[in-house]
This record gives sequence, C-alpha cells and structure tokens, in this order.
Amino acid sequence: AGLHAALQCRQSWPRKSVTLIEREKSTGTCRPMLPQFMAGQVLEEKLYLFKPAEDPLLMVKTGTRVRSLDPKGQTVQLEDGETMAFERLILAPGGRPIIPRVEGADSLEGVFPVRDLPEARKVHAWITKDQKIVVLGGGLVGVKTAVYLRTAGFEVAVVEKEAHLLPQALKAETAKTIEEHFRRMGIDLYLGQTLESVEGAAGKVKRAKAGGRWIPCETLLLAIGSAPNISFLAGSGLLEEGKLRVSAALQTRNPGIFAAGDAVTILAPDGKNYTPWTWPQAVSQGKLAAANLYRPNPVPLKSLTRVNSMNLQGLALNMLGAFVEGSEEISFAPPGGGLLRQVFLREGRIAGGALVGDITGAGPLHHFMIQNRDSNSEVRRLIQPSFRLMPPALPERGTG
Repeated sequence: AGLHAALQCRQSWPRKSVTLIEREKSTGTCRPMLPQFMAGQVLEEKLYLFKPAEDPLLMVKTGTRVRSLDPKGQTVQLEDGETMAFERLILAPGGRPIIPRVEGADSLEGVFPVRDLPEARKVHAWITKDQKIVVLGGGLVGVKTAVYLRTAGFEVAVVEKEAHLLPQALKAETAKTIEEHFRRMGIDLYLGQTLESVEGAAGKVKRAKAGGRWIPCETLLLAIGSAPNISFLAGSGLLEEGKLRVSAALQTRNPGIFAAGDAVTILAPDGKNYTPWTWPQAVSQGKLAAANLYRPNPVPLKSLTRVNSMNLQGLALNMLGAFVEGSEEISFAPPGGGLLRQVFLREGRIAGGALVGDITGAGPLHHFMIQNRDSNSEVRRLIQPSFRLMPPALPERGTG
C-alpha cells in the first residue's frame, strides 16, 4: 500500500515532493512471492517491483521507523531522532506477525514467522532439502507457503486450528477439494488442531506436537496471520477503540491524513466495519489514498471485497468471499471431484463464492459483485464452466 501510494502521489501530484519511510533496509518487494523465494524457486532480485530511480521529488528513507506522530504540528518523529514535517500524510504501516506462545519454541533455532523479506532471508538460509517443515496456519499465507515448499521437494505438514483449510474464505465442503489436492501432493494436514509444544536437540527444533501427535520438524513456520501495526499511533488521536478507522475514501479523523492496507479498518456507508486485508486491496487502497490527498471531495473505494486468486501447483483457485448467512448457493461440481464452482447470492446479488479448478468467468462475477446489482441470470450462466480443467498428476512423496 505504501509503495503504490508513493508512486501514485508522484503521478497525481507531480509538483509535490514525496518521502517514503520504510522500516526494512530495502523497499519495493512483492510479498506474495516470498514463499517462492524461501523455497529457492526465485532469486531475491526477482522479488522487487520497484527500485529507487533518479527522481529528485521522491526520497526513500529505509531502515528506520516512525516513533510518533503529531497531527496538529504535522510532523513525524523517527526512531533515529529526525523530525519530518508533512503537508499530507498516508499511513501504511501494515501488520506485524502474530507469534503464538508455543511451549518450548522460544529457546530453539528453526522457528520463523512468515511475513517480510528479512525473515524470508533467514528461512532461505536455514532450510535444506532433507528437512521436514511444519507450517502453522492454513490461511492464504500458510497454504501458499506449504505448496511452494512441497513443490521444491520438502516434506511439509500444515497445522490449522479450524476444521478446514482457508477457513476465512471457503466453506468446509469447498475446502475439501483443496485438501484432497494437498494430500495428493504429499502434504500432511492436521486440521482442527493446535500446536501444543515443540521439542528440540542441540538448540534446534526437532519435532512439534499437534493433536497429541508428534510431527518430525526441523523448521517451524508461523503463518497464522498478522495484527495491525499501529502502536506508534497511541496518543495521536487517530485511533478509535484501538483501531485505525478510516472512511470509505480512506480518510482518518484528521482530513489531511489518509491510511491504507493491513493497518486500517474501513467504516463503510452501510455502517459496517471492513478489513479487506489482501494484496489486491493494498494496491488499490494505496493508489486511491494518494489520489484523494488534495481532492475537495475524496472518492470512496469501489470495492471492499477480499477477492484473491492463486495457483496451487496446477489447481487454480479464485475466492470471491466467504459464505454469508441467509444467502442462496449456486454451484457446479461434476462427478470425480477436482472442480467446484459456487456463488452465494443474497436478493440476487453476489455476496461471495469460490471457483476451484476452473476460474473462467471470475472477472465478470467480480464485476457484478462490485456493481451490487441483481445478476441472478448471468450468474447461473457463468457458473457453468466453459471447459474442464483438471490438475496434472503430481509426484508421490519423496519423488521430487
């Protein structure tokens, strides 16, 4: 969000100077590609979407954090002691990884959160081909991490406290298609279970206990999500009930300060709070926050959906949103499995759904969802796949 906000500022307001402050020592990386980097499938240089160029009006300050914010004085205090003044400000501090308390894990090497490039570098340097890896968390990050590590030849197990994978995005019966695919890949699943404890030898993790069973484990990756990184805003007057709440136009309580990305809670016109924390949302929010900075009437987001897509080693997946109580389900699932297409309708309008195995029509379905119009007839036509796409045969465990 912050990167795209900075670039959009230069485009929308070309006479204004922009300073991008980043706590990491580099900026511009594509976070969704970090699992591939950890698995050794892409080089670090391929992660960068942006590198500072010769632009006298765009300054990038890396390796420093904002310690505090003074909205009235329009200044930010950096940890290195520098004070910077601003005319307009966009907050995009993202989230910090949630680190669960697991008995025995604190004192052992081989335990890493899955979140940013510095941690990904540590994982990349640590893992070797003969290691067994446990991924804690079966959400978006955990699922992608497990798939890329498995396709790189590692033995992988996923521990998820809910009864199915991707619990925030899919219904249980939809997730079964994903779970069957994972098992064919040779990924062990421990669903409906929590990580109870970890044991090690010579200071390194050796096994993890989930559901009363011990899992061999030389690397433990924590991918259970993140929490908004907003502690530095304490006392700024921008937080409401501990949340960085913004309007649908991404404006905070201070009209000259906007915010975007994983740190924000969006108060929509319908009075509901939304936290659409996905990569596509971060990009669109960052761009909109920048474009709104000097507008007399800031424009609201067109969409608050959490639509996301990924390819799980040959199994395509597009998620429109989780099931909504009271909605009608329209689905198509041919015999034999490997393909499921479903949409949830409320009063003829798309409220969510998922396309597994064949994601044709995802674009029009999302368009109808954004438009929030009665699209019952179009949905029934689109939900029928135009072709059958089956995942390729996968190697058995240990064969590569």
